[in-house]
Amino acid sequence: MIATNTAWDAENAKLGKRPIYVFRIGGEGRVYTTCDLARAGVTGTLPAYAAWLKTPRGATQSIDVVNGSSSIGELECEVVEHLGEMRDLVGTHTLDGRAAVLSVGYPGIAYSNFVALHTYQINKIVPGRDYTSWLFRSRDRQMSQKRTIWTHPENGLALSESNPWIIQGTPVEIVQAVHLFALGRDAAEIDRATLTALDSGAEGLYKTVRPFWFQMSEAFEAKAFLETEIYKCSGVYPVVDNLGRLSLRAFRAPAAGPVSVFSFDENNMCILPQIDRMPIINEVVFKIDEPPKGGSTGGAGNELVFCEATSLSRYGRTARQTIDSKGLRTVLGAQWWCEEVASRMFRRFAGTSAEFRGGAPVVRIEAFLLTLPVWTGDYVSLSHPLMPDILTGVKGVTNRLMEVIDREPDYSNGRMRYRLLDTGLTGLEGAHQFAPSARDFVIGTTEIY
Repeated sequence: MIATNTAWDAENAKLGKRPIYVFRIGGEGRVYTTCDLARAGVTGTLPAYAAWLKTPRGATQSIDVVNGSSSIGELECEVVEHLGEMRDLVGTHTLDGRAAVLSVGYPGIAYSNFVALHTYQINKIVPGRDYTSWLFRSRDRQMSQKRTIWTHPENGLALSESNPWIIQGTPVEIVQAVHLFALGRDAAEIDRATLTALDSGAEGLYKTVRPFWFQMSEAFEAKAFLETEIYKCSGVYPVVDNLGRLSLRAFRAPAAGPVSVFSFDENNMCILPQIDRMPIINEVVFKIDEPPKGGSTGGAGNELVFCEATSLSRYGRTARQTIDSKGLRTVLGAQWWCEEVASRMFRRFAGTSAEFRGGAPVVRIEAFLLTLPVWTGDYVSLSHPLMPDILTGVKGVTNRLMEVIDREPDYSNGRMRYRLLDTGLTGLEGAHQFAPSARDFVIGTTEIY
């Protein structure tokens, strides 16, 4: 969820409000706004500004939770031409590649309390159709991962069989290695706190084994590599936060348990929720232990097949997910790893939960602008008295815990659209843990896991 502040929250919660959007180009002293900040009563130290910005539509982030991929968000900010000043800016400055930050605030609050909505990178600038405005098109920083890695990060020489880059570790370690070393990106562009938490022993997700070992002997695209070889194989998906940082979300809820950050109900939704279902997945095939090129060590190639017998019997059909990994190694614990990932996949998508009678429900909702702090990857609760509960057959859904997998803002019309995934998290307790004690295995006030 976007980090906000008390003054901003108070204005955002009002039924009648007028958002003020601010577009800032990295390295430029002037920002562009949708209204005159001083006349709107914005207080504090104001930057140099020009009220030439049209209200933007917003940037969508869509997640494929099964295959561990995320769309690259695109933001378009339209700035009105004024006496040739924008033409001069575009024509005399190299703006492509610079940061593009869209923020929002409200009349009467301090400028320092404005909140960043998107931090992207300018990809293209073109004039509007009638030449009365300029369109600044930006994309999120996943675009930097579209780069092809040709050289060894440690010696700068071309990747080859005689000069391979060896990467070994947990998913989080490899993501950071690719981002920081292969791509040469700044550490500030990744969400270190969340990545560190995923890799912590307390979470119990990835520290048990370090099952990946890659011998990179030829050029590769960073984004495709991470999605197919790391995210898909590990049950995680990437998220780009409002500050432009790369973060990850795991299939499994945090050890402390899933916590809703926002409650959607009939008072903040504009239309009736639309219900769909995810496809059933009841068979997962892992292809692992690919032999290293030019070497005799490593496996000869193994195939692991995991089946969810209850789902196969209940639905009378096979729905296979194939995961072909070049880095998972049996000698590093990959067999246990694959079994764990398959188990999580079945828990979410096999349709075997006592309350599910088919694929995991997916709900599309349209809500008012006050919901905009909700972000992709958040847990939220959903209630609506008219929505049919397809899990029980009654009318009305109350406090159903769901995961946000799509976020589509429409700032120009004051609407937010979300797609919510229900994988049976409602009522799920936090993980159990041993309490610290002078004696081993003594239970304190906390539970055991």
